[in-house]
Amino acid sequence: MIKIQTHNTVRYGNHHSLESVSFKDLYAAFSSAFKDYDFSLNADELRRMLDRRGYNPQLSFGAFFEGRLISFVFNGTGMYNNILTAYDTGTGTVPSFRGLHLTQKIFTFSLELIYQQGVRQYVLEVLQHNHKAIKIYRKLGFETQRNFNYYSAKLSDIVPVLQVNHTACRILPSDLKNCLNQTAWFDFHPSWQNDRASLERGIDNLDILGAYEREELVGFVIFEPASGDISSLAVAKDYRRKGIGKSLLKSAVSHFQSDVLKFTNVDCDCESVTGFLSSLGLTPKGQQFEMVRKI
Repeated sequence: MIKIQTHNTVRYGNHHSLESVSFKDLYAAFSSAFKDYDFSLNADELRRMLDRRGYNPQLSFGAFFEGRLISFVFNGTGMYNNILTAYDTGTGTVPSFRGLHLTQKIFTFSLELIYQQGVRQYVLEVLQHNHKAIKIYRKLGFETQRNFNYYSAKLSDIVPVLQVNHTACRILPSDLKNCLNQTAWFDFHPSWQNDRASLERGIDNLDILGAYEREELVGFVIFEPASGDISSLAVAKDYRRKGIGKSLLKSAVSHFQSDVLKFTNVDCDCESVTGFLSSLGLTPKGQQFEMVRKI
């Protein structure tokens, strides 16, 4: 039981898995918990996010008050760096129940249950300006693994920069497996939400374009047209600085249903990628820590 004190009255709520909670109720709690944040997701966007990040309702947990989900930890599970991992897909508390340390209690409660299922590490990302959350995570045993930048730009600002023609390069639809097998092209290991397993889970909502020199694949871009998220962009090292990356982006944005271009979780220490984005006139909108706790 989680002890809940609100409006000078002590009440109690259960904390248990979210397996039996409907998506409608999940979305209601999520929307309420994040209504005062800088971003919002509609129901379709939340569903896509949960699917792609491996949401596991059996290993996700919440606190309830009078049958209503008031605090939650949405966990994804899967292999990450060859370790069975839990990933914090979303954590929040509705405003009227904040200050009761509910998510800390839910997280602590869930650790043993997650461990029993073979999970050996927990991964999350947190905005670097969210000092309160970072302090809590460090108390819970999380350590910073990497620093990430995230970027966004209006298409009206980025499209003029992409007016480049690379005449020897053909941009054609490509295959996810073929692209992701080009591991030597990656300059840093993708974060959970852009890792291979995540892209495979989200394939129905992704488009994939390859850059071809004659019949040889020399670059690719994987993106979500609905959101404008660039999930992966890579060019073979012998073919860089020839405009291939810009050509791929130019083709990708022509398929967008969104008016915004986004890059999420770019490793701050990866100068090749941050330099490329800088050449497009993109500057980071913010930074996140990737934090890991061994279980």
